[in-house]
Amino acid sequence: MDNVQEVLMRAQARIDLCMSGDADELVDVRLLPRGTPVRVLYPDDVDRASVPAFLRGHDQVRTYAGLPSGLVLCDAAVAVVPGTSPVTITSPETVALLAAWFDHLWASAMAADVPAQNGLTEQERTVLRLLAAGSTDDAAAARLGTSARSVRRVMAGVMGRLGARSRFQAGQLAARRGWL
Repeated sequence: MDNVQEVLMRAQARIDLCMSGDADELVDVRLLPRGTPVRVLYPDDVDRASVPAFLRGHDQVRTYAGLPSGLVLCDAAVAVVPGTSPVTITSPETVALLAAWFDHLWASAMAADVPAQNGLTEQERTVLRLLAAGSTDDAAAARLGTSARSVRRVMAGVMGRLGARSRFQAGQLAARRGWL
């Protein structure tokens, strides 16, 4: 098996990383090849200051609450699942399945380059205020210049952090914490 860092250095089209569990020990993100598009998912409790500056911005880094496992995907052709004995996968069907799983996590993840204040990013605070004022997802999205899907993703992230089972409960809990 190739060293994971060697596999990453050969990537040309895209690199997708889930930096959870043992992935931190296998991948040094500071050594990623420049010029290759990279998307990195970190657990939501990551110290944002530890994320290398070249990855910040341009929506290259997101956080995901409860990131279940580490994963390295290169060029949609090779996947490495970290662990005590990392597993390299080259089966096109399995790599495609793992890539679809990563895309699902990515779509649900929160941008990591926006610092949170009092537990919320400015985007989350704005979405909560608009929805609390009675805006629909579509109306909030139009006001923010984004999609209704993005509004729902933001609310799902807030609900997950608050442990809320409904949007109404999330509003109540956010208000109790002084987030609104």
